[in-house]
Amino acid sequence: MAPKNPLDAELIVSYLTLRKAVGIIGLLMPIIVRVGAYYFEKIPSNTSISAYYYTSMRDVFVGSLAAIGVFLFCYRGPSKQDNFWTNVAGACAVAIGLLPTEPEYHPLILAKFPQVLTDACYRNHGPLGLHIYVVAAFFLIISYLTIFRFTKPSQPVTDPARTRSRNQVYIACGIVMVICIVLVVVIKLRDFTASIFWPETVAIFAFGVAWLTKGHLILKDRDEQNGAK
Repeated sequence: MAPKNPLDAELIVSYLTLRKAVGIIGLLMPIIVRVGAYYFEKIPSNTSISAYYYTSMRDVFVGSLAAIGVFLFCYRGPSKQDNFWTNVAGACAVAIGLLPTEPEYHPLILAKFPQVLTDACYRNHGPLGLHIYVVAAFFLIISYLTIFRFTKPSQPVTDPARTRSRNQVYIACGIVMVICIVLVVVIKLRDFTASIFWPETVAIFAFGVAWLTKGHLILKDRDEQNGAK
């Protein structure tokens, strides 16, 4: 059922577009930084997505996080609780880019750019040691939102079957993110220099899928599909 008020319809489209944008950025960022670093600097892989901060993909990495942060901060959910947590998640996303990971824990970066540990380079980035905490906070908040808040309808349900399917996707994505966070912690406790690129990538992909589903790019209501024809 389409909204009767044209302004309501415009607002719905705007929010769906915002959600899709967050999801698309989340899906593309890990791919772009990995491919870009290999193309420009012949770095075949990296120990984490955050380590690409110290490559030519730094602007893409930080810019993507800043865009996600702004989108999340502008996002408005059906309750004040949703707005609060998306604002905090947005601040965490920006902080991930501004508070970089420690370069000494990424041997591939040091092998390619040993100068990052010199005084001249070491002073030219934000405070170190906080990165892992804002990353954990971001994914924990997003996991909470996808499992417990995305499953709460923000508008009247017009297609119960699709709504149930979307809720299953939200819960699955949230669980995947939690599992990836735990896996990262286990890996780092065993060896802090070990690669966590793939657990991070899977978590970010789950984040992207959740937001693309929330934006109805995935599992769109049948009446929306019919209206688009």
